[in-house]
Amino acid sequence: MKRTILGVVSAGLLALAAMPAGAQDKVQVRLDWVNSGYHALWYYAKDQGVFAKHRLDLEVLEGRGSAVTAQTVGNKSVMFGTADAGATMGLVSKGLPVQIVASYLRTGPMAIVFPVKNGWKDFKDMAGAQVGFSPGGASAVLFHALMKKTGLEGKVRIVNTEPAAKPIALLEGRVNAIESFGFLQKPILDAKGMPTTYMLFSQGGVNVPGLALVTHKDNVTEKKDIVQRMVTAMREALALVQTNPEAAMDSLMKVAPNLDRAPSLEALKESFKLFDSTASKGRPLGWTPPDDIKTAQDVLIEGGQIEKALPIETYFTNSFVPAGA
Repeated sequence: MKRTILGVVSAGLLALAAMPAGAQDKVQVRLDWVNSGYHALWYYAKDQGVFAKHRLDLEVLEGRGSAVTAQTVGNKSVMFGTADAGATMGLVSKGLPVQIVASYLRTGPMAIVFPVKNGWKDFKDMAGAQVGFSPGGASAVLFHALMKKTGLEGKVRIVNTEPAAKPIALLEGRVNAIESFGFLQKPILDAKGMPTTYMLFSQGGVNVPGLALVTHKDNVTEKKDIVQRMVTAMREALALVQTNPEAAMDSLMKVAPNLDRAPSLEALKESFKLFDSTASKGRPLGWTPPDDIKTAQDVLIEGGQIEKALPIETYFTNSFVPAGA
């Protein structure tokens, strides 16, 4: 993995030296959420000239949820967005004209988060536990799929909890675990004095990929050159941020000075674990595993988020990502 990262970065630096100056295309990318640790890659890559090298004048906009981001891309308010693959697929199945052009978090971030003191090693160890759970939305679909897949249906007590209150419930001991984004919650809970770990839903056989770069389907055919340059730049950003996360955090803190640096940095580092999925091992950064999309569609159909199966190519394309490793 390290050799691959260095290779991508080195190739990018050579390209920078060789590329003639030219007019830049102004593009925007709307994030899935407000600035958080894992968004540092965009600001760091911009500061390091990665997007400018590819003749892109990039503006990064904060988001208010993956569904909103995907919809703003679908109505062409912005050209690019980073949105959860599962949320995007649900909207695409209902006619939203967007497509995944590169994958970012190829393992979904949803996890069962719990104190280390619980001593759990496997999902079966959760039998009899109280789990803080937020009903509604795609995450609820995934949670129920996990319970079914791991044989935990009826074996845990579900405690309905507002999303923002789940970490508090765990800290106060009112629940034994919560369902949430593991890579975000662990650093926060650790910092509050509760050593924490998590088991990803993917470890239980439920992997709906996480964040992906999406654009309007018209752009895939009519603005191929810009999409290609954006995907190439994002792939270099994914490689670059892993080489120096501390410097990446410096870039993020310049635009989001109120963030708590230490847990944000740990969240960034934790997010690196999600850059690959089992199906993407040995494949280039950004490449979307068709098997993961098929599995995701099956889970979303079972959960009622997608009404009927579509050809999986409806949701994504790998035409902008190199075929090799």
